[in-house]
Formats: sequence, C-alpha cells, structure tokens
Amino acid sequence: MGANDIANNYFSIPLRRHQYDLPSYVKFLISSAVNFTMELNDIGAKRIGFFGIPPIGCCPSERKHGSRECDTLQNQAAELFNSGIEKEIERLNAERNVHDSRFAYLDIYYNLLDLIQQHDFYGFQEVTEGCCGGNVLNAAIFIQYHPACPNAYDYIFWDSFHCTEKAYNIVIDEIFHENLHYLM
Repeated sequence: MGANDIANNYFSIPLRRHQYDLPSYVKFLISSAVNFTMELNDIGAKRIGFFGIPPIGCCPSERKHGSRECDTLQNQAAELFNSGIEKEIERLNAERNVHDSRFAYLDIYYNLLDLIQQHDFYGFQEVTEGCCGGNVLNAAIFIQYHPACPNAYDYIFWDSFHCTEKAYNIVIDEIFHENLHYLM
C-alpha cells in the first residue's frame, strides 16, 4: 500500500476510478495496510515503522506537462492517505500498548516536500526532472536513449519516480531524528 497504488493503480488505470471514488479507494488502502500491520504484529513484530506516501504529484513522471508544476490532485490523495494511516497508527498504539508493541508513522511527505520546495537550501539544482531519463515524458521507457546526468548530487530525483541517494539520505536522517524514540 503506497505511492504506486495511488499513482499507477488509481490515476493511471481508468477502471479503478470507476470502481472507487478517491476517498473510498484511500480508505480501502488504509484498511489493507492496517490489516497487514496487525498480521505482522500477531506473528511477533513488536516495533513497526510505517512510511507514509511521498508527494507523488511532484515526481517528474507525475508533474503536469508544459508547466512542470506538481499535480495537486495526486498530492491531495497522498495527504488523504497519510492523515488516515496516521490516525490508524495512533489507534493501534492505544489498543496494542499492553502487548509491548509500538507503531510509528514516518512522515516522508512533508520531509520530501520541504526538500523540493527548499531545494537551493539543500544544494539541489534540479527538481522537475530525474537524473536518468530526463525528457519531455520523463518515462522509464526512454532511459536507454539518455545517459545519466554528470552530477547526480544536483538532482532530487534519480529517475522519474525515485529520489537520488543524496535526497533519500537527507529525508531519512530527518525522519529518524523525528521518530526514533517511537521505535525504541
């Protein structure tokens, strides 16, 4: 349950949008995620960190063609999922506290969005294209025709959907700084 379920399964497959409106689909994903988390806990996992969904509308593959602005609807879907799963994680913590279990919601959304919006502060030059496969479509199918950029440290995104090592390190360092006490 994550970014691909929203970006690819909901927004890219018209049939899914006929089956569910966005809030219903997000509720379905949250329910599936909670059930899986409970299964892990039932078989012995005591400390579980649950990453939210990043601002998928700001990924190069999802940005609006022409303006290259973030897709606000996809970002709203990610925020809807994240707020719902965060509430469920809080509920699980209250219910399962007697079992010495801890669950943590790890907010990748706002940490990555801050990186994108404040890219100069973090030393990034490019936020709308990936280091690999940068083209009008930012599509993986064209990667073989485009070499990787000469300096990946200038880019937030490695390809049309995934961050570079530098970007992930910054985001993960912040997430662990904010949340490590939940998992200890």
